[in-house]
Formats: sequence, structure tokens, C-alpha cells
Amino acid sequence: MKILIGCKIFIAYWICVGERTPRPTDFMIQYLMKYRRIFADGYSYYLTLVTQGRKPILIDNIDLLRYAFRLSKDKYDYSIDAIVILPEHIHMIITPKRAEEYPKIISAVKRSFVYGLDKALKDEAKIEISASKYKRSHAGIWQERFYEHTIRDEKDWLEKMEYIKNNPVKHGYVEEVKEWKYSSFA
Repeated sequence: MKILIGCKIFIAYWICVGERTPRPTDFMIQYLMKYRRIFADGYSYYLTLVTQGRKPILIDNIDLLRYAFRLSKDKYDYSIDAIVILPEHIHMIITPKRAEEYPKIISAVKRSFVYGLDKALKDEAKIEISASKYKRSHAGIWQERFYEHTIRDEKDWLEKMEYIKNNPVKHGYVEEVKEWKYSSFA
């Protein structure tokens, strides 16, 4: 365990100071690439999805995003306990019936959203991605990964709910929570 913690610290340091230090070893990179998510039935998950380059495309395509969620709900059994959609990111708490499906749920939402987007927007996004992402057929619409936090207790639940609820106010989109219509708190 000490080795893995040391790897994380070294890589964070290397990213901050750049080329003045040796590159991370293959072992360190492989450790980070094999990040393990927690899959525990009966738990809820706080998730954040962000568009590539934080492009503000979600509100402009809100009907398509809602449709993408409907398609995922047709395929997977889960509840959305709280959600807020901002122009370039989404925060939500979901409770899947089968915990190991939550990455598939996110993937289905992202895929369906990209599939339905205007061709010009997809083409523009493709131009801005790296060659390696292009080779892997990355659409350039979403960041590849998503943030996940397993909610462990009531205090944790309330903190995440409060964060989701106040996010549009925090970002300056509205003055009061109830004014933001792209939220489960509206």
C-alpha cells in the first residue's frame, strides 16, 4: 500500500514540476490506469460528467440529453435521486439496482447524447482532440472518465445533495436554487 501511495504522490509532483524530474515508471502509470471503482449493491453514487474542454453544449441540447437518459433508463434499472445540469457539466446521485452497472449507465448516456448531436458539432469536436484519442474513435464531446464517489452514510448523502442543489448558484447562473430549471430541485 505504501508503494501505491508513493506512486500517487510522485506522479502528482511530476505533473506539477514537469520535465525537471524523472518520468513516472510504467508501474506507476499502470496503477493509475487500473483505478478501481467500488461496486456495492444498495449504495448510491455521486457522479460528475464533464464535456471535453468544458464546452457549454448541454443546455443547448437539453432535449437530446433528456432523451439519452430515457434510453439508459430503458436499458438499466436505476433511480436518479438528484441531478443538476449546467452548460458544461452534470452532477447527480444515482442508485442503481445492480451496482456494477453504473459505469454502463454513464456510458449509455454519453454515447446516446453524442450519437444524436448535430454532425457539425461532432466534426468540430473531432478536430480538437489528440491523434491518440482520434485513433481510439473518441468523439471529443465528453471527457473520457467521470468522477465517482460512493455515498457511505447520511452525512455524506446530505453533503452531496447540498452541493448539487447549490451548484447553479455557486457558478453564478442564478441567485436562488429554484430559479435553475435544469435541476431536480427546481
